[in-house]
Amino acid sequence: MNHQMRQYVVSLAAMGLLVGVTTQNARAWNFAPANSVSGEAFGVSVKASVNGAEVTVGPTPHVVLPPDGGMVSDRLVRIAVPNAATSSTLEVVTTGSIGPATATAQSSATVEQANLLNGVVRAEAVVAMSSSTANGSTASSTGEGSTLIGLSINGSMPVDVTPSPNTTIPIPGGAVILNEQILEGDGVHTSAITVNMIHATLHDPLTGAITADIIVASAHSDVNFVPAPKAGNAFMTGGGKLGTGRDIATFGFNAGSRGSGGLHGQLQYTDHADSLSVHSLSIDSFGPITGTPCVTFSGSARVNNVDGYSFTVNQACDNFEPGVGHDTFYISVSGPGISYSRGGTLTGGNLQLHPE
Repeated sequence: MNHQMRQYVVSLAAMGLLVGVTTQNARAWNFAPANSVSGEAFGVSVKASVNGAEVTVGPTPHVVLPPDGGMVSDRLVRIAVPNAATSSTLEVVTTGSIGPATATAQSSATVEQANLLNGVVRAEAVVAMSSSTANGSTASSTGEGSTLIGLSINGSMPVDVTPSPNTTIPIPGGAVILNEQILEGDGVHTSAITVNMIHATLHDPLTGAITADIIVASAHSDVNFVPAPKAGNAFMTGGGKLGTGRDIATFGFNAGSRGSGGLHGQLQYTDHADSLSVHSLSIDSFGPITGTPCVTFSGSARVNNVDGYSFTVNQACDNFEPGVGHDTFYISVSGPGISYSRGGTLTGGNLQLHPE
C-alpha cells in the first residue's frame, strides 16, 4: 500500500476510558554490543480500557533503525481513535550510521492537527526530534529542535512553544507531560534519549490507576561506540529540521558509494509549510565536495505521491558536533509544475560524514 495514502481509523463506538491500563513513563535500554546504533520513532500510541478490556492502538506509524544503521521512514495521512486521539498527517524518519571515528543516530516524528481527549489538548503541529552521537571518548544525546505549534491545553489560547523538558500540566482527570525526555548512557561509549512531545494520562479518581495513556510524536536514538578500523567508501547519513515556528521542513537521508557496488541512498523530505513531500529510494549521483566536510547527491523522486520529479541535495555539510546550529543542508526539487529550493543551518538533528 502506498505509504502516503494510508489511514488508521479505529471504530470504537462511544469508547469508554475505564480502569486497567498499565504504562511506563521510562524504559531501560539494553545497549547492543559496541559499534551499534539504534533509532525509533512513531506518531501516535493509545492505551485505554474499553468496557473493562485493555485496548492498544499503535504505535503508528512506527519505524525502527537496524543496528548497523541506514534509514527507515513511514507516513500516514490521518489517525482517528474516538474520544482519545485524532490527527492529520503523521510522518516518522530514523537514520543512523557507524564509521571509523564516530557513530550517530537521529529520529524525528511530526504529527499535524493533533486533537486529544475531545479537544482537551490540541496542537497544529507536534515535532519530536532526538539525536545521539559518540566518538569513542564522549557520547551525548539531545532533543533540540523539538517543538509544539499552535498548542492549546484546557481551552487556552494557542501558542507556539518549546517547553522545558518534562513540563507537566494538569488536565481534567489526569495530566499531560510536554517535551518528555528520558536519558540514559554512560556518556563515554553509550548515550540514549527518547523525546515524547505530548504524553497525556488519565487516572481513576478512586484508585489512582491509569485509565488512558496517550503519546503523540515520539523520537528515540541511541549509540554504543568503540573506535575500530573500518575500511569503506565515503557516505553520509543524517536527519533534522530546517526553519523555526510554523515555517519548518523535516528530513532524513543516507547516501554514499559502494565502490564497484555502485551508489546507494534514500531521502525523505517534507516542507510542512508548503505541503511538499519528497520521497526517493535511490540516487543517481554522489560525491564529496573537495576541501570541505560536505557532499552532494541527486536522484529521482515522488513528490506528493506523484512520479516524474528529480531532486538534488546541492550541499549537505557535517560542520560540527552536535549538528544543531552548525550543520547545513540545501535541496532543490524540479519537475512538472514545481521549482523548489530551500536550505540553511539545522535547527534540529545532525549530519554525519564518513569519509573514505
